Formats: sequence, structure tokens, C-alpha cells
Amino acid sequence: TACMKYKMEEFDDNCEELTILRWFRDNFVTKEDIEHYYNVAPIIVREINESKNSNFVYNYIYENIVSVCVESIKNGDYQFAYHRYKSSILALEEEFVRVQLRKKLLKTLNLMCHN
Repeated sequence: TACMKYKMEEFDDNCEELTILRWFRDNFVTKEDIEHYYNVAPIIVREINESKNSNFVYNYIYENIVSVCVESIKNGDYQFAYHRYKSSILALEEEFVRVQLRKKLLKTLNLMCHN
């Protein structure tokens, strides 16, 4: 959704991409992966929005994840779409969530050391 909000001049929550991806999520993605996504996605989006290269990141996500998955789903290649989705979420998590968690941990450790 964040990517589509970025890409679309006039955002439509019912655009083709989101409609197809939601259908796929509801029919093919495991509950565990959905739960994981909803835990990490807000952090990923926040970190992307705060980064200097958010334009590049959202363009990359659209071209290499959203549009690729949508085309794969349209073609019935659900296995490929699921793999691309899952590996992409893990990569985005590694890039944006783990970095944020490390920063918080270091900050906490620094505070503990100075007290």
C-alpha cells in the first residue's frame, strides 16, 4: 500500500495491483507469513520514508516486487509469486528493520553503560 501511495498521483486503495495482491494474500500466503508481514511492514515503511533514497527504494519495490508478483499471479505462477514476496520481505526486513533494532540496542547499551 505504501508503495502504491508513493507511485500513484491519485491513490486508489482498490487499484488493480492491491486488489490482486490482497486476493493472493488471502488465498495463498500462510497465516504465519501474514502475521510476520504485519509486524515488520510498519517499521519497514517508516524507515523507507525517513531515508534519503526513498524514491529509489519505492521504485525498486514496485518494479521488482509488486509488478513482478502481480504478473506472476495473473499468469497463475503462484509459487514464484510467493517466493518473490517472501524473499523480498525478508530482504527488506534485513535492510530496514534489523538496522533499526541494532541502533536501538546500541543506544540502550550506551545508556546502561553511562548510568
